[in-house]
Amino acid sequence: MEGWLTFQELHRITKFVDAFCGTVEPSFRNVYFYYDKGLKIYATDGCAKLYLSATKEFLPFDGIASIPVQYIKGIIKGTKSNENSLVKISLEDKEMIFEIEGMRLNSKIEKEEAISIETSGESVVISKKELGYFIDKLDFVSASANEGDIIDILTHDKKIVFGYLSDYYKLNTFYSETKVDFHREIPFISARHIVKALNQLKKSNILELGIDKYNIILRNPGVLIKVCSSKPSFSKNILIFEKFIEQVDMNTKDLKNVLSKLYSTFSESNIAYLVLKENNSYIYKEEKNARISFKLPYSFQNQYLVPIHVRKLRSILARMDDHIKIYLNEKTMLLEDSKNSKKAIFLVQEFIKK
Repeated sequence: MEGWLTFQELHRITKFVDAFCGTVEPSFRNVYFYYDKGLKIYATDGCAKLYLSATKEFLPFDGIASIPVQYIKGIIKGTKSNENSLVKISLEDKEMIFEIEGMRLNSKIEKEEAISIETSGESVVISKKELGYFIDKLDFVSASANEGDIIDILTHDKKIVFGYLSDYYKLNTFYSETKVDFHREIPFISARHIVKALNQLKKSNILELGIDKYNIILRNPGVLIKVCSSKPSFSKNILIFEKFIEQVDMNTKDLKNVLSKLYSTFSESNIAYLVLKENNSYIYKEEKNARISFKLPYSFQNQYLVPIHVRKLRSILARMDDHIKIYLNEKTMLLEDSKNSKKAIFLVQEFIKK
């Protein structure tokens, strides 16, 4: 019993699974091959589960073959095959065998009970959007987060919102309209794995976003992802409903340039201070006995002192349009990219009314 994949197909599958599994937990870095109306692939990062179609040209077999991602990467790296070269996949004596250019990789086929692969279950489709649009939104709310953090996907006023909440700033972005009311939390690390993996697919594909009792469901042609999710255990103030006392249009190129300089100059701490005032706004940072400051071409009626995390603000602004609006009051600073419905809010530490 045998089947075939092109070298290009195996390479594409391996890159996708490699990104999806991540590098945090080595025990999750396995590819599972099984049969379900064709040769299918299963992988997990411990929360998110991937079901990927490899090829329909394969005869049925029972059981599951498990292979470390690193082994398949090794085969790919060690070959000089062109994209259309064929990789032979065969079954012999309860083993799955991969052969290419004289290289041979064997994996024992185990009973299906040894690994839980669940593809069935009822789910509700809540939105259909281009894949690139979904990636952009999830990337915005997750890129600046830390390991152990939570990403929120919720509805408000019949709109799906992606959000992130930390002690001193929060992010949200509008995704789409929906009639389904829900609020789910997913792990930051799985959100990042999904962004990195889906980035390898065609951005114009239509992605179905759905939910079931326990998961967020993502469907793309040939790809099914189930992301473990939970309901919040407390009321979370993720959405932004503030009244502001002033508003300024801002081109962020100068601020982004300064943040990049600070990020590459200081290594011990990422905390800096943004001073917004009339004609003489600036950003400064202190570390040990050194202090560095940069003037900024922004002017405001009142004066504000805003603590910022250099790496995080740099990451946030990189995912917003260069032209944004900044809103301020005595307690908060809001950065809004209205073109892409993205918002970031930070706490004001000091306020002086002029």
